[in-house]
Amino acid sequence: MQLKEATVLIVDDEPALLEIMARWFEREHCRVHTAENGMLALDRVAAERVHVIISDVCMPVMDGVSLARSMKESGSYKPSVIFVSGFHELSPRMSCDLGVEATFSKPVERRQLVSTVERILVDRAELWSSPPRTGSAPSLRVVLGGVFEAVEQGRIAFGRGGFCIQSDLTLLEGAVSLAIEFATDRKSILGEGRVRWCETGEHRVGVEITSLQAACRDWVYQMTAANPMLSFIPGGTAPCGGHDPI
Repeated sequence: MQLKEATVLIVDDEPALLEIMARWFEREHCRVHTAENGMLALDRVAAERVHVIISDVCMPVMDGVSLARSMKESGSYKPSVIFVSGFHELSPRMSCDLGVEATFSKPVERRQLVSTVERILVDRAELWSSPPRTGSAPSLRVVLGGVFEAVEQGRIAFGRGGFCIQSDLTLLEGAVSLAIEFATDRKSILGEGRVRWCETGEHRVGVEITSLQAACRDWVYQMTAANPMLSFIPGGTAPCGGHDPI
């Protein structure tokens, strides 16, 4: 989807900033709505399909975290979420689990925010067909059984933008080469990603997919599209039907 075809909802309790960001996206010819708090934003999301929400975190009535959590718990469609905030203590793991795809500190630059929204609107299958950008990234190599077996056992969980996987590797946030083998099914996740968070004590890594080889792109896309958690990257790998608090 192109930006000019999208509906963007901007949520902030600062009227001046709300107006500035609205003008930024009006210049891109997309449909723009505004809300002064999370409760009003929920009303807008219920009334009209919104593709991207750009929200402050600290707001009266309902803050950005509660907004994202309410949308996730509703079980309905989930717009992509970007946080733009002066201060917040939300971890990358929690942000990704709530469906937040990017976080910026105030003040944010117009071009940076607009280009991020443009990237978010690109269909994953198209986005992941881009060629690898680096050949020197550390490797995330994991061997599992079957795909659905691994999901049922809590070894891996798919979100719409990537996956959380059990791994003993200690990885830093940043680019990573992907080599996830499902031996039983003779399938692999091969490509590149970006480590968004790593919990060594729990042996878990949250990875955003950035590029996939053609041989695995379709089936990985199907796994991420069928995302019951409505997460960008799940915060845990609980077996299906289980609860994995984060």
